[in-house]
Amino acid sequence: MKGKIKIVIADDSPDICQTWKDILTEKGYAVETVSNGYEILACLKEDPPRIIVLDLMMPEKGGIEIFATIKALSPDTKIIIYTGFKKYEDSPYARMADKFLLKDNDPGKLLQAISEIAQIK
Repeated sequence: MKGKIKIVIADDSPDICQTWKDILTEKGYAVETVSNGYEILACLKEDPPRIIVLDLMMPEKGGIEIFATIKALSPDTKIIIYTGFKKYEDSPYARMADKFLLKDNDPGKLLQAISEIAQIK
């Protein structure tokens, strides 16, 4: 079951994408990485992921601009906001997301959040 769970890491940092892809692939998830909102839309049309780890600030189309579209196109996809901007902690996006995590937190928190959400049917 776990091997079938698709996760998209949406971040404009190639290092963050590659690191999380390596970690999550090793944990048995199917992982795809994208660097902007347009690429997220393409993923949603092809094969919607169970979870999107979403950076709010990306070039071209960031997480803020694409958030409502993700919810509209793929209401079952869970969104974990993973941002370096503490100012969004009390934003409507943080409340609408399934989880909100700051990048400076312990990386174990993101793994735990993914694990918890992956268990939800």
